[in-house]
Amino acid sequence: METEAKCREWDVFETDGQCAVCGKKAVFSPIKPGFSLRETRCSSCRASRRTRDVARVVAQLAAGPAVRRLPEALPAMAGWRVYEAQAAGPLHDTLRCLPGYVCSEYLPEMIAPGQCTQAGIRCEDLERLSFVDASFDLVVTQDILEHVADPWQAFDELWRVLAPGGRHVFTVPMHEGHATTVRVRYDKEGRRDVLPPVHHGDPVRQGGSLVVTDFGDDLPTLLTRRGQPTLVASHVAFYKPAEMPGIIEGDLYEQYVAAWKAGEKAGFLRYNSVVFVTEKPA
Repeated sequence: METEAKCREWDVFETDGQCAVCGKKAVFSPIKPGFSLRETRCSSCRASRRTRDVARVVAQLAAGPAVRRLPEALPAMAGWRVYEAQAAGPLHDTLRCLPGYVCSEYLPEMIAPGQCTQAGIRCEDLERLSFVDASFDLVVTQDILEHVADPWQAFDELWRVLAPGGRHVFTVPMHEGHATTVRVRYDKEGRRDVLPPVHHGDPVRQGGSLVVTDFGDDLPTLLTRRGQPTLVASHVAFYKPAEMPGIIEGDLYEQYVAAWKAGEKAGFLRYNSVVFVTEKPA
C-alpha cells in the first residue's frame, strides 16, 4: 500500500457518513470544541478518528483497496491470527468475533505477563511477549509504543511474533517536522528524565501514561533500517506542522502545563492521523 501524500476531502471529513469500525451511519464530532480532530468520535461506536483510519487500513489489507469498512472485511479475515494490544474499545468490539483473535492489557500490578485476570483479561508486556515466534498474521497497537520503556525492544518483539507475510498496523502520535526524540531513559538506577515529563490520557490508569519517546516522521526510516520494512499507509492531515505541538520542552512545556491545569490538554496535543504498517516478508 503506497503512502497517501494527499487526502480527498471525504478522507478528512468523512462526508460519506459511515464509520470504518462499526460500519454504521454516524456523525463524527470532537469530544469538545477545539480538541484534536484526530480524536473525533463516531456517534454510534465512539471510535476515534485514528481508530477509524486503522480499521480502514486493516480492511483494505484484508479485502482490497475498494473496501473501506472493517465489518465488510471480516469474512476475509476469518483464518487470520490477530493480536491487539488492547482489551477494550470499538476496534476490539469489532475484531473479537474472529476465531483467531487475542487481546491483552499491561497489568503487571495485578498478574504476571502471559496470565489472565479473573475477568479473563490477558496481561502482556510488549518488551517481553509470551507468544511463540510467528504467532500472528496481524498485530494492532494504537498509541502505546510512545509509552514503552524500550520501544525498540517492543518493535523487535512484535516483529518476532509476526508470521511471514504478517503485518503490524499501528499508530503513535507523530511529531511531523521533527526527529524521533527520547524523553525518558531507564537504566539500572531507574528512571531519568531527559526532557520534562509529559503524560497522555490512559483509559486504564488514572493520572495518564508517561511519554517515553516522541516519534518523528523519521520513524519508518528508523524501523526499515532495523530490518523491519515500514511505511505510512494513511496520513490524514488536519494540521500543518506549525499548528502541532512539536517536541515539548522550554516555553512549550509551560504551555502544555497550563493547558493540562485548565483541562485543555487534548486541545493542546493536536496531531494528524497517521497509520503505519510494518510487513514481514513472506
